[in-house]
Amino acid sequence: MRCNFAFILIASSFLSLTSGEEAPVTIKLHSEVPALQEWGAETQELLVRWHPRISNLLPTEGFKATRILEFRIKKTDKGVGATSGNRITVSSHWIEKHPDDVGMVVHELVHVIQAYSSAKPWWITEGIADYIRWAIFEGKPQSWFPRPAQASGYKKGYRVAAGFLLWLESGKAPGIVKKLNTAMRHRKYSDEIFKNATTRSLDDLWNDYCGLE
Repeated sequence: MRCNFAFILIASSFLSLTSGEEAPVTIKLHSEVPALQEWGAETQELLVRWHPRISNLLPTEGFKATRILEFRIKKTDKGVGATSGNRITVSSHWIEKHPDDVGMVVHELVHVIQAYSSAKPWWITEGIADYIRWAIFEGKPQSWFPRPAQASGYKKGYRVAAGFLLWLESGKAPGIVKKLNTAMRHRKYSDEIFKNATTRSLDDLWNDYCGLE
């Protein structure tokens, strides 16, 4: 049997539970790179703290996000980060070059908590994850987000969609992220969600956001 020399550490939010309370968040860290063990342990603790915060930002009646996760640092020079089910995997090469990029792992934690059975439309899935990462965790101002002045530019997802969602949350449609998240969990997403919340179509809202005619 091939042996991978890895460090495994389990972090959990230890709380005395009373009836009706949530179980603690438990995250198992598996590092294939000894030199990144300390970085992994610090990031692991950050994930334990942020799991309940993100869960509170993305509530859906009757839904409970998994509170048992795996966090793997993979020895590889490919990729950045990825999520499958309750497992977050990050590239050792990326972390070695960008040790301050813990926000990337927060983005992946959002995907675990989202738990969508289908990621389509992907711009909503990635837009919400980047909204939580950049607007909430990183605290970036509206002016920081890219705003491509082109029709349906929100379909670029990630930071572009995140900035659009922040703009909506800040005035046009407070609570839109929660509505979109719940619709995605129930596989009931529709562009009409935007119109119902604002009386404006999705594309009209994007045009307003970008100052397009």
